[in-house]
Amino acid sequence: MASEATKSSFFYYMNGLLAIYKKEGSALESIKPLIDNGLDAMTHRGVFRPATVNLNSELKETDATSSDVRLTMSACSKYDNSLHYASSGGSYIFFEGKLLNKNELCAQLSISPNETSDARIVLALLQKYGEEAFGQLYGYWALVYFDALSQTLYGARDHFGCRTLFFCNTCNQFALATESRALYNIFKDVRKINRYTVIDFLMWGNIGSLDQYFFKDITSVEPSGFVKYEFKTQRLTSEKYYTLPYNRSKASYDVNSEEQYLEGLRTHLAESVNRNVSLIEGAIAVGVSGGMDSSSLICTAKKYNPDRTFVAYTTTDKYDGGEVVWAEKVVRHTGAEWIKVVCTTEDILEKLSAVNRIHNVPLYNASSLAQFRIMEEINRQGQAVFIDGQGGDEMLGGYPHYFPLALKALRNNGELASWWNELTSVSNSGLSIREMFMRRLKLIAKDVYYNPLKFAQDKRKDLYDSLMAQSRDAYFCGSSPVPQVKKEVLNDALFESYTIYLANILRWGEHSAATYGLECIMPLSDYPPLAEYVFSIPSAYKIHDGWNKYLLRMSMEGIVPEEICRRKQKYGFYIPEQNWLNEMGSALYDYLSKTEDPEECVYKKYITENWYRLYTPANPLFQRFAFRCYSYLLWRHGLGN
Repeated sequence: MASEATKSSFFYYMNGLLAIYKKEGSALESIKPLIDNGLDAMTHRGVFRPATVNLNSELKETDATSSDVRLTMSACSKYDNSLHYASSGGSYIFFEGKLLNKNELCAQLSISPNETSDARIVLALLQKYGEEAFGQLYGYWALVYFDALSQTLYGARDHFGCRTLFFCNTCNQFALATESRALYNIFKDVRKINRYTVIDFLMWGNIGSLDQYFFKDITSVEPSGFVKYEFKTQRLTSEKYYTLPYNRSKASYDVNSEEQYLEGLRTHLAESVNRNVSLIEGAIAVGVSGGMDSSSLICTAKKYNPDRTFVAYTTTDKYDGGEVVWAEKVVRHTGAEWIKVVCTTEDILEKLSAVNRIHNVPLYNASSLAQFRIMEEINRQGQAVFIDGQGGDEMLGGYPHYFPLALKALRNNGELASWWNELTSVSNSGLSIREMFMRRLKLIAKDVYYNPLKFAQDKRKDLYDSLMAQSRDAYFCGSSPVPQVKKEVLNDALFESYTIYLANILRWGEHSAATYGLECIMPLSDYPPLAEYVFSIPSAYKIHDGWNKYLLRMSMEGIVPEEICRRKQKYGFYIPEQNWLNEMGSALYDYLSKTEDPEECVYKKYITENWYRLYTPANPLFQRFAFRCYSYLLWRHGLGN
């Protein structure tokens, strides 16, 4: 029989975490049916068997004679729950995920990595270092932990949010769960929908800039954060255990320093990829779009693991084939097996409701459904692990909206020659000088002339009029809960994207993979030493000579095909969105015309009366808005009461 440590090196399981503390005087029923219902809400994460511990005997309470269970911690796993469950001295932990620095932690604890599981390592660290232990856990993980000594229940999440964890705190209970749906399903007192979030989603398409979980009384544990509920005082606190350090200097580009940074990036990226890959046995699935992020991951993985089997998955369509031409270059370069996954309009209409339920939020466009189709195919092909390239754009400067800030910083720094060189070279990233000026003018207009309300009324009037006045006006009278980062250099914007917005993007891949019991690993987002190294590099090296992700492009020369390193188009996760929207108009109209909004955010009468004037290829802004309304209503009615 394989040892526990041997199993933990190659068994991949998706599971769910759930902990419920029933407060004194609570009107809650017995915890057992609540636990059962909560775990049932996560059955889409793969076939699993649950493990549950009731901790009444460990609670030092005044009502010591009570036989009613007050605290229960549960987990569900596709394989052996002992791999992520541990106890010692009355303290208990459920740990979901993987440690990338297991050997170093074991050396620190003077224990053998071959004789213990990740859960036991984490428990030992917590008992030795307390809350400081969270920052030492490199990898992708979430945990719930009961500390018997302090009578405290903890929930914590990895550094950059590769894993999700939610909590609710009412007069009846404090609870933690891997998915917000589990909490929504079992507690009636946390089912209030956050209308601010709904309007923000419908109006702007925001899904990554807010805590987009749509429930007023369910909150996510922040990346690099933990919550703790102290039973003695009934006090709940939320804290950060880590803040990513970054370089805010205005240092100029220096060709003599470039090679040092390139070599450092190559080394740290290879280390992250290899630590992730070393945990995997068997063939490894990789999403390959032909962009820099996915290409860098598969090419680096193959370079250092030439005998491993990699299977590349690329989405395609019936229109122009998507990014198949570019992906093929990477596939030939690596010798990977290649599977093309077709996603159609019919797939979207057929699967959207189910995918909304899986993600616990409405999809804002169809890219996540295309990603879901990839996970579906990976499961059918029999692979257990998927490598995702999320995080590269946010860390290395991949989005077009970063360019105006990079140019502004050069001008403010008096580097006019460099400013002019960057401006006249933006075509290297598929942009134009005119587009740069227009982006800059729009930013100035927003800062000087437009507030959000005026911008909505002037520039998105059709969308503004399609929202119910009461909910819409309350939204514009409120203030955004998103923390604002002062942006003077490019690293300011990258820090904001990587530490605030990224986690909400990572969730899409993790939840889609979890549906099929797949492990979704993200080497650009799960290894803090890589992020710390990249953010220690001055901003001037992230966008240079008109190239976005300049450092990654240059560092991957000789590893990634030259055509990819010098590719100018930037699609992200490409989908033929406009074609799909043109084809699904009738289906959207039929659903919107007969479906009411319980939250009274969507002004159905206005939309249906003006549909044929507004829903046209010439008005893609409204088409995308209509899709969001459709997705939101599907999701909302899928929740039940």
